[in-house]
Amino acid sequence: MTDRPAIRLISAAGVADAAGVCASPGALLIECGSAVRVLAVGTPRQVASHPAAGSAERVDRPDAVLIPGLVNAHTHLDLTSVGPRAYDRKNGFSAWLSMVMRHRATDPQDIHRAVGEGVARSLAGGVVAVGDIAGTGRLEPAEALGASRLVGVSFVEYFGNGGVPDGIRSMAAGRVRVGVQPHAPYSAGPDLYRAALASGLPLSTHLAESMAERELLTRGTGPMRAFLESIGVWNDVVAARFGGGARGGAARTSVAYLREFIGSGEPIVMAHVNDADDADIELLARSRCSVVYCPRSHEYFGNDAELGPHRYRDMIDAGINVALGTDSIINVPEDESHRLSTLDEMRLLRERDGTDPGLLLRMATVNGARALGLDASLFEFSAGEIAGVAAVGVRGTDPTLDPLTRVMKGGRGGGVELLAGATP
Repeated sequence: MTDRPAIRLISAAGVADAAGVCASPGALLIECGSAVRVLAVGTPRQVASHPAAGSAERVDRPDAVLIPGLVNAHTHLDLTSVGPRAYDRKNGFSAWLSMVMRHRATDPQDIHRAVGEGVARSLAGGVVAVGDIAGTGRLEPAEALGASRLVGVSFVEYFGNGGVPDGIRSMAAGRVRVGVQPHAPYSAGPDLYRAALASGLPLSTHLAESMAERELLTRGTGPMRAFLESIGVWNDVVAARFGGGARGGAARTSVAYLREFIGSGEPIVMAHVNDADDADIELLARSRCSVVYCPRSHEYFGNDAELGPHRYRDMIDAGINVALGTDSIINVPEDESHRLSTLDEMRLLRERDGTDPGLLLRMATVNGARALGLDASLFEFSAGEIAGVAAVGVRGTDPTLDPLTRVMKGGRGGGVELLAGATP
């Protein structure tokens, strides 16, 4: 005999998803078993009329707004053990990369612990799905994530010119798919990108992250070249990739450097894309690629000063699927590091750019799901299965404002509680 699924009726100050505000005040009737299913959503009176409402467990959150569980489409959970670190702008991005290489976990048990802590901080931020970048050629992060309460993709990272190991194709990790990540165009050669595309696995890469990257790819000079020389991977073969070389002409930008792969017709998750001109946006708009923007990371590295504001709204206007990510705990402010949440990315963009709250919630839910190849309907309050339900505290905000605006007004670090979903 199996236990019957629990029915819960959650009342709140409002209910909202990527399609907009469902009700204010609002209520949600869900069935919690092996999966979470939405039975009814609307005003308290509408939901109370559902046949299952009479016997439901009552959950009252009068000072919270209900939203779907969030998606963090680009993060590095194995770096959680490194902790928040100040960015040394004098020494730049290559010195920062060296620091990461020195301090990231390498022992299998330490990697499992780091990813587990990253999972805990994700759940604390209302996140139920992630696009996690595993360590270099390591499967431990995928194993740890697959054993967790999250769903999503673990992208195993590779450097150099090699292929994709056969073993990764058959690896299963529970509800988490395994993908592949050529690290970035300055650290992974064209042959690795071709092998990754041919693997048929979910594919991601870092792209157009810094001015130093642009200088290396387009001119073959600068601090990134010095970094590659310092770790012993610079040689004539590598040099021929950049600044024209064997390519028969220099690329204009980092995005243009990867035009062969962007135009392949395959869906690729492009992390960051902080540096993009009009032609880059047009190229991406013609592709099936998604962009994952990490606002706090962009701010942490001072990219506004070097590259200008991120063009995420221009990308969205062009039809590009743009999602949100946190990047790693390293770039998260110390006072917010108890969680890894795209809610904090949303709030930063609302505070800084005045971005529409509904658009921000789409970027942190259904757009993230599409980027990771997940069913977008799992991140909406439509009847049927849902990945999770989060309650965002709005105590102290103006009750006359619409619920999503109140969510954004909660301030960075404001409370969020995962009420359902992300269950074993």
